[in-house]
Amino acid sequence: HMTGELKQLATTDRLTQTFNRVKFEEVIQIEMERAKRYRRSLSLAIFDVDYFKKINDTYGHSVGDFILKGIADVIKKNIRSTTYLFRWGGEEFVILIPEVDLEGAKIHAERLRKVLEDHSFGEAGTITASFGVSQFEAGDSADAFLKKSDAALYLAKLNGRNRVEVSS
Repeated sequence: HMTGELKQLATTDRLTQTFNRVKFEEVIQIEMERAKRYRRSLSLAIFDVDYFKKINDTYGHSVGDFILKGIADVIKKNIRSTTYLFRWGGEEFVILIPEVDLEGAKIHAERLRKVLEDHSFGEAGTITASFGVSQFEAGDSADAFLKKSDAALYLAKLNGRNRVEVSS
């Protein structure tokens, strides 16, 4: 049996202190079950930092890391305690939003996008992020649910970045 501390290490991203993919696999099943059983809304946003590679190339990886940590902190301060933030890998994050439908999640993502855009990250200045949002439907697998948000994120990139797109 894993101790609390070991379990936390296994489910937490070291750099940003957000949850990681291991925790996501655990949480997504629970939340999808709950959404189905009680007919509750569940939404998921994927966002990533626009032109992050350029930031790393210009300022170096330590500044890149500083930005990722800063983003995690800013997002945590601006989401409810019942909302989950995961570092997905690289500059990509996933936000799982229970009890919120697509329209609400879009408004929420738009607010987070703005908060990030308005935040100063030291020598790197300001950053922007692109968001893809979708809502869980009873037939969705975890993979299908993620893919919908991912498709919306792709659309946000395609349509000029620093914006929120939703998947129908």
